[in-house]
Amino acid sequence: MTNAFLCKLRSKEFDTMDRNTLLAWFNEHLERDKPVEIPEVIFDALTPEIARELAQQFGRYGLVRLPSYEQRFFDWLRTEDPDVWNDLWSDQDEPYVVALSFLEYLLDRRRGFPICDLMSTDNYYFMPAMLEWTPEARDYAAAVRERFESGQPLSIEQLLVIELLFGGPLDIWHFAYYHNIPISDAKQAVKLLAEDKVLPHLRTAEQLAPFLR
Repeated sequence: MTNAFLCKLRSKEFDTMDRNTLLAWFNEHLERDKPVEIPEVIFDALTPEIARELAQQFGRYGLVRLPSYEQRFFDWLRTEDPDVWNDLWSDQDEPYVVALSFLEYLLDRRRGFPICDLMSTDNYYFMPAMLEWTPEARDYAAAVRERFESGQPLSIEQLLVIELLFGGPLDIWHFAYYHNIPISDAKQAVKLLAEDKVLPHLRTAEQLAPFLR
């Protein structure tokens, strides 16, 4: 990308880039099976709607590098849970390159690239619909919501439920990273929620597949 184009993007005229400007950038820079690094100024202007449109147009062959904040997360994961990192990236020629179809997920910095199809280690991926699976789950979620809205402190288990209620699908590693919680403590919270029939722990990609469709 030329300096002139970057300066134009950063100018006041492009404080809010329109759809056509964003689509034009991707049309110019995406090449089949060649990863593209999306500048922050472009990334910050994307919306979920535009990301879905780009996925429909280029998703069959477009590749993007993870944004810098998501690369930092995976560098942390490589140290804190190397088995998971290896499951995701060890067989890749270039780690941190994903299909453009994941672009919409990457717009949410707290959730990022979804870790939901691990093959050699347990998955810890959860969705709001899972809080409807038992009467215990529904009652617990309602009580935690009330506790949260009244400003009371939350346990790790309760915080995970709040994340699902208000933020959507989430894996345990992004949850631990953004709340600065040890992964072992986050996994223990899942164990307690599963024992109390609040949250099912579906460990394999096959078990998760029906929820991901």
